[in-house]
Amino acid sequence: MTADASTPGGESPAALLTAASTGRRRRRPLIAAALAAVLAGAGTGAFLLYDPPSLNPEPAVTAQLPPATAKVVRGDLVGEVRATGQVRFSGDRPVKNQLKGVITWVPTRNTGVGRGEKLYAVDDRPVVLLRGTLPAWREFAPGMADGRDVLALEQNLAALGYTGFTVDEEYSEKTAAAVKRWQQALGVPGSGKIELGRVVFVSGPVRVGKAVARPGDPAEPGTEVLRITGATQQVPVEVPVVEGDVAVKGAEVTIVLPDGGKTPGRITAVGANRLDKDGKSVVPVTVRLSDPDGLENVQNTDVVVVLKRTEAKDVLSVPVTALLPADKGGYAVLVAQGRKVRLTPVKTGAFADGRAEISGPGIAEGTRVGVPKL
Repeated sequence: MTADASTPGGESPAALLTAASTGRRRRRPLIAAALAAVLAGAGTGAFLLYDPPSLNPEPAVTAQLPPATAKVVRGDLVGEVRATGQVRFSGDRPVKNQLKGVITWVPTRNTGVGRGEKLYAVDDRPVVLLRGTLPAWREFAPGMADGRDVLALEQNLAALGYTGFTVDEEYSEKTAAAVKRWQQALGVPGSGKIELGRVVFVSGPVRVGKAVARPGDPAEPGTEVLRITGATQQVPVEVPVVEGDVAVKGAEVTIVLPDGGKTPGRITAVGANRLDKDGKSVVPVTVRLSDPDGLENVQNTDVVVVLKRTEAKDVLSVPVTALLPADKGGYAVLVAQGRKVRLTPVKTGAFADGRAEISGPGIAEGTRVGVPKL
């Protein structure tokens, strides 16, 4: 005659509290409103069917069973804050050509490009991606003035296995010899010189977001050829300031994908409070996907980021629909004991995810309490 309701469903009356009851400062008016809604709706009819006894003067016992029961559970009460954002690759930026000639090859969308690999081609010769933060701004050749760009080039040559020179800011003859070996491996004449535009420095691995130019297009200095991004997928979201305590750098989150699937993430940045487009105070949060494999095609797709907070640790709790208003204020639950039910006053604590922390006489882990039949 009982139905286990220890885990309320998404459309149950308990769902009325799921989002709203996460804030501790708001829990009292919210639980009262939610209980009123529960008792005014389908749940009321279920409870009224067996007319719970009065709490005065002593908790009463009745043989009339509730329509369903749920177990008192011990564990942490964890609240949720949900925010919607779009999956984006980090660091979107254009790649502009510095050579004069004809575009002969461009990569396809979502292609990953690493150090020493071809980014695109002009006149059937590769433009190569290298690691560095200083943009290439001049030709590399023996006799050039020392500089940080030379240091970055030599660091890349050494990382690619072309050595035999001192890694410093001087473009020596030994540097030129290493460049010749590298050029030959790329299939281009080994001149020992690198014309401006044949290498592009970026700070890390990149992904091709879009090819702007096509093979056969003229290559002119300053012309945009590609749009690239970082290889990291992230979701920027905004969390209401009143829920801002969940916005903690390094905290783990869950990302709900459009197909209902879930993937883990981690908060990598928390910005300063600001006003959103509706004039509400929010906290900007950046979430990085922890396991992005196979999710390249969800870029610019809306997802839900679930941020969690622990409201109470190692407590006894019941579905919020188990709470009944007591005659003299506060709350009570119907404790099912075999074929009898005892209406017992309880003290409430934290509320989270449609559950309420309770304590009181006869309340223990595994105790069954009455709930509406859903």
